[in-house]
Amino acid sequence: MSKHSTSELFLIASAAFLGGLLISAFTNPKTGAENRKWFSDSTDEFQQKVRKTGKEMKKKNFPDLYEATEDLGLTEEDLL
Repeated sequence: MSKHSTSELFLIASAAFLGGLLISAFTNPKTGAENRKWFSDSTDEFQQKVRKTGKEMKKKNFPDLYEATEDLGLTEEDLL
């Protein structure tokens, strides 16, 4: 069995996923309008969850990375 690169595996998985979506769209007993409404409602809920999570993340107190690493004592030579 030959090994596939990461990009090849990603393309294969993407093609399989899209193929599954097409097959399910064509074999679905609902009309196109019903499917579009369901998809729109589903994505609206997902967008609201993402926005809520983003707002919660902004409220958290994250340290300033420049200040947090200032006392490490690394020089540019150490990083090279």
